[in-house]
Amino acid sequence: MLDTQSEISKTFAISQFNECYLPSVNRHTFEKIDSISLYDEKFKNALSTPDTLHIIIGSDSGLLANYVMERPLTAGCKYIFIELSEVLTLLNIDIPKELENDFNITSLKQFTTLIAEHKNNIYIVKQKFKIHRAISVEGNYLESYCTLNAQVVKAIESEYFQHSIGFTQKIFVKAQLHNLAENLLPARVLKQKFIGKTCIVLGGGPSLDNSIEWIKTNANKLVIIAASRVVGKLAKLNIKTDIVVSVDPQSLSFDVNKELMQIEHDALLINSYHVAPQILGQWRGGSLYTGTRFPWNSSCDHDNIKSVGPTVTNSAIEIAVEMGFKQVLLCGVDFCHSQTGITHTQGTYGASLAPDIGEMFEWVETYSEEMAETPKQLLYAIESLQASVADAPNTTYINLSKDAAKVDGIDYIAPQHVSLEPITDCQRQMLKPETYQVPLSQKLDLLHNTLGELTKTQENLGRLNTLVTSALSLVDKLELADGNPKRIAILAEKIDKVEQKINTKFENLANLIKFYGYYEFSSFFSTKKNEEWSQQDVNEKTRIYYKAFETIANELSGLITSAITRLNSRMNECQPSSDINTLFQQWNDDQQWGRALLWQEKQPQQYANLASNNLAQLQAAKEKYNEQFIVKEFIDKSDDSAVPFIDNAFNKLQILLHNKHLLGISKIVQYTYPFIDTDHEIKRLYHLTLSYQQMLENKPESALETVLMTPEELRHEAEFKQIIHLALKLCKLELATENLTKIIQYSDEYLPHYAQVLKLSGKPQEALDVYLDYLEKYPEDIPVLLKLGIFLAEVGQINGAKSCFQNILDLDSDNQAALSYMQQINR
Repeated sequence: MLDTQSEISKTFAISQFNECYLPSVNRHTFEKIDSISLYDEKFKNALSTPDTLHIIIGSDSGLLANYVMERPLTAGCKYIFIELSEVLTLLNIDIPKELENDFNITSLKQFTTLIAEHKNNIYIVKQKFKIHRAISVEGNYLESYCTLNAQVVKAIESEYFQHSIGFTQKIFVKAQLHNLAENLLPARVLKQKFIGKTCIVLGGGPSLDNSIEWIKTNANKLVIIAASRVVGKLAKLNIKTDIVVSVDPQSLSFDVNKELMQIEHDALLINSYHVAPQILGQWRGGSLYTGTRFPWNSSCDHDNIKSVGPTVTNSAIEIAVEMGFKQVLLCGVDFCHSQTGITHTQGTYGASLAPDIGEMFEWVETYSEEMAETPKQLLYAIESLQASVADAPNTTYINLSKDAAKVDGIDYIAPQHVSLEPITDCQRQMLKPETYQVPLSQKLDLLHNTLGELTKTQENLGRLNTLVTSALSLVDKLELADGNPKRIAILAEKIDKVEQKINTKFENLANLIKFYGYYEFSSFFSTKKNEEWSQQDVNEKTRIYYKAFETIANELSGLITSAITRLNSRMNECQPSSDINTLFQQWNDDQQWGRALLWQEKQPQQYANLASNNLAQLQAAKEKYNEQFIVKEFIDKSDDSAVPFIDNAFNKLQILLHNKHLLGISKIVQYTYPFIDTDHEIKRLYHLTLSYQQMLENKPESALETVLMTPEELRHEAEFKQIIHLALKLCKLELATENLTKIIQYSDEYLPHYAQVLKLSGKPQEALDVYLDYLEKYPEDIPVLLKLGIFLAEVGQINGAKSCFQNILDLDSDNQAALSYMQQINR
């Protein structure tokens, strides 16, 4: 590419608004508008979101950092600037003492340490952070900033994945307690019932579309186990799903599965204990649960089918193996994007979302020996599946798609070469959902027993909290005993005894509290060595520990109270004369208006005798339920693919080019080609990317021809830079000169290159004028002074050359190049 020595020059400039900045970082940005006016327009509102960790990549020569420090900080906010190390060494930013706890400007290396600290990390795992990009970073014109941007995003992503499980596990326990009234039958009833048979697990990957006809033809020889998000699509194609698998506790799961909820509930639902309550609580068919009903130890589930992750596909495969299937076929289980960048099978929620070309993904090898992009989450899914496959060596795993990511222990076989045996009528009967509709008397018994378990646990939580309160009281006394070692030792022994009681009498509950409150307890941990702890440290950490115990015990108590209320509501639903108003209140609280349909089906006699006001309530509930499917209609009825997102795509492209990542560049070409007539920016991205690809393939003529296909009015700095680079490579000096006159509008850094090309074009006076204009603005730019000195010596202007070299030595007396040229001239 067009070399610009080191991207960051030490030369500063002062704008007409008397603001000091680095031209190599900020180009002409602050010559046209002052920084405060620019930032007020771009950042004022964005940086004002309360209770947020604002992560700002780049500092615009320190101007953006000063802007943030000089305005009132928003409540609950912290600000971290990440800057290039070579820029940080040039800046002198003083952080006022009152801002030291809330404001940092740091290098990438220090940033990774900073975000791991509890005070910052909590914003990451709670997803209460925003990433902002300085003007210099957003411009994508410096490779070093493109790389920094990608590294910061990756560091945040890594931090989130490492620690979010400790925080997000709360949602699993919440869903588990919410689902107690519905999780009545364990999935273990199907264990080893299909020995020697074949099932097919259908995921939402793009390869599902390639095997639809084969699945239809062979459905009678298969048990079809489908991820819940594709069941709606299968129903439209007249493919009967035998088992629907759903695991995600997030409320978004309901949006993703709206088609499933709208169709006839005539498949058996096997759900994780922590599935989204909006799905399970409104499911009208039979269901079985995997995992454990209660979040504390319960002997009734020790032999149930495990609930595994991280994806619904991993869970579906685990279910298939436990059911005894000898042969497990996979289709739509790709764990990667397709070769054209598609992420989901057509006609599903995921397919209606356009691919994000600008996101930096990981790379995996497929069975076709091609490389494909995949998000980090699916890498974890691959690792988890490989471990599961290794644990079941007697099961044959086959992926029907050559475009799926390779997984150790799973082979690719084309569908037509797979041998199948019919499923028996007896086995088909076991899959009928009505088999798992719990009879009324049994359901009431199960609900009553569950109520007893919750009541007992609630009482134990109260007893445990009494012990915690006594421990906190002892901590108060510890703090008052400062300087009295004997008294401290007595109190510490008492606290130890309280802890022993908690861990012996309430072991299961104590473990649950620590699991559920992992993040609250994590602040108890310290990097200090034990011998470095002062008594004050011990007191503080002990208080944090028991305060976390108290907080989490109270939170769990609230969830159990809510679960008890819900269980009573479900028992009310089963009564011959239900309290309708109480039912409606519970359905509204849970946003489970679909239970009105369930109640109507189960209680036809009561429904027929409802008073008019209750009928109106029931109708309103049904309408609210149906509204959920109208508000977010997501399936595009056409066969057209969604136009891809290209935010950050040019940034990603520069990183790929910097790393000479030909595969990644070729994929962007492949992804954008179908859409070049839909959007000017996509067309521009396509031509620039294809030009880079051809350049890396050593086809400079084709590369130049391609980049010139971008209309001149759409060309930006990247295009001009590519044209100049290729024109010089192909000795097209006139074309290079023409585009240099345009690129210098972006940055003065191109002026020395312009001078060099003018010199090569036989225009020495024009070259000299450009050099002098540049040095008038940046008189301390030593590399350019050297070039000018050499140029003057070559054209015989020895005195001018001497003056240049002397200026260099005045700036840097040990500059070896200047000393050498001086010696040569003086000979």
